[in-house]
Amino acid sequence: MPFSPGNGTLGESLARAFVSVDAALALADVSGRITWANSAFHDLHGVPPGTFQDVLLRDLVVARLGAPSPLPESLSDGFEGCVRQRRLDGSIFFNALSVTPVAGGLAVVARDVTAERRSAALHDCLLALLRTIRESPAPAQLFPVVHALLARLLPAQCFAVVGFDPETARVELLYSAPESLGDDVKEAIWAVAGHVLAVGSPVCLAPSAWEAAHAAGRLATAGISGTSWLGAPLGDELGVLVAWASGGAEHDSADAELLGTLAPQVGQALQRGRDEARRRTELLEKTALMDALSDAGQALVTLRDGFVVHANDAALRLVETTREELVGRRLLLEVVALSERPRLARLLASPARDSFETALALPDGKRREVQMAIRAVELPVGLLQLVVFHDVTALVNSARTDYLTGLPNRRATEEALRREWERLRRRSGAFALQRGDTAEMMPTPPLSVVMIDIDDFSVFNDEHGHHTGDEMLRRTALVLRATLRTCDLVGRWGGEEFLALLPETDAAGAVIVAERLRIAVENDAFYDLPRFPSGRDGAARSLRLQVTISLGVATALKPTSPNGDDLVRKADGALYEAKASGKNRVVPAAPPEEPSA
Repeated sequence: MPFSPGNGTLGESLARAFVSVDAALALADVSGRITWANSAFHDLHGVPPGTFQDVLLRDLVVARLGAPSPLPESLSDGFEGCVRQRRLDGSIFFNALSVTPVAGGLAVVARDVTAERRSAALHDCLLALLRTIRESPAPAQLFPVVHALLARLLPAQCFAVVGFDPETARVELLYSAPESLGDDVKEAIWAVAGHVLAVGSPVCLAPSAWEAAHAAGRLATAGISGTSWLGAPLGDELGVLVAWASGGAEHDSADAELLGTLAPQVGQALQRGRDEARRRTELLEKTALMDALSDAGQALVTLRDGFVVHANDAALRLVETTREELVGRRLLLEVVALSERPRLARLLASPARDSFETALALPDGKRREVQMAIRAVELPVGLLQLVVFHDVTALVNSARTDYLTGLPNRRATEEALRREWERLRRRSGAFALQRGDTAEMMPTPPLSVVMIDIDDFSVFNDEHGHHTGDEMLRRTALVLRATLRTCDLVGRWGGEEFLALLPETDAAGAVIVAERLRIAVENDAFYDLPRFPSGRDGAARSLRLQVTISLGVATALKPTSPNGDDLVRKADGALYEAKASGKNRVVPAAPPEEPSA
């Protein structure tokens, strides 16, 4: 490899020592004229060997138009810094240049730091963007930060963002610095944005490049004299970043590459800011809706993992507890009645959106019927469940209570029978047999029912009127309810018929209870009916009316059927037999036959 030995013996020694070193090395005289360069120095600049003979070191540095050269006038004191240089193919790179005075000349060490510099610049930009997003991700705060970063990294005096505006649903100028722009500048911005979207990549349009593109028909707008332009897509059809500088400054392909690296990060920040703004808007709307429901008296409870994390005053009043006792300490399942908890657990775990009826367990042991709706709500704090409910106790009682006697009506009585029958089947192991298990059913306390009918009710109505008949029904219902245990239930089955449920009562015990009911009704002083005066003394007399009932009793020992309808039919058959055999008596149904061995 040819080289210039430098001045004197020292220069020749240095050249021979560094000729095979991988580092990019060169020797120059005191004026900065290169006298020798090794192959790595030639490769760094992309030129063939021997090209640097009598080339000034200053000529290798590319200064931006209008800016002074980074190299000092005299290199006699040395230099160390990063300069921009252009290779033979026109590409720009950043060179970490070190010039050290030696005897009779200068020793030059060069290193390509383009990747490092770009990486560091991008790193700084990303950190600044992340801080902006964390503190305030709104576009109004994001774009000024981006402009400040570009102004520090590139000759970009002015900056604009063209993109889709969600509020107007149109492509508009989202941001510009300065805010006030001339018509020619606006046309140029739109032209650059359209060109970027057309080619799908960053573009650099120095004045000469703009004129060439305009002449070729790629740009419909004529360029602005002395202005250099950069443009890069934000990505995902979000828009385009446009930067420009005037006054003789000129961009190059390296600037366009750097803008193209930064623009997608800005696009992601923009999209994230918009998403955050949308979530905040939705949260405000949901909060406003919750406040409106609360003001309307709706009871609201918010759940996380089943625990109550918020309850408004209306909910606290319905549950009859304090906020300190409920919020953060109790599961919603603990608030409802014990019999309702399995169904509520299934509804909380499912995405069902239909409202349903359930019951709250009050501190005094009573229950409050409520209609409840559960909604999953995605909030910044995580997934919550919003439960809205209101008191329907009066409606439920009205729908399940016989208006005349105050007893449970047919529907409520059938529901009670269904619950007792299912409880009996669970305790007896009938569900296991239904699944195919061969184990014997466990012995359990039986369930008995008593079908009750008022004797000669139609005759009574005909003789004394319907008003007296209604009073008889009310009085009979009162006596039946007062005679039974608190765990028993009696409901109006229809007309003058009543059905009593006796849980955990065998056949003999059920007959005793039925006989007690019969005697209580028979001995009750039901009604004193006034009569008109008659006889010689002309005194008014009253007629004491007496009511009797007939009763049929049936008991289930092994509940093999899926419901209790057969049990009711047996009790009804026994009642028919009591009527046929003279009325005012108790007749038990025949016990079920035991299967033969």
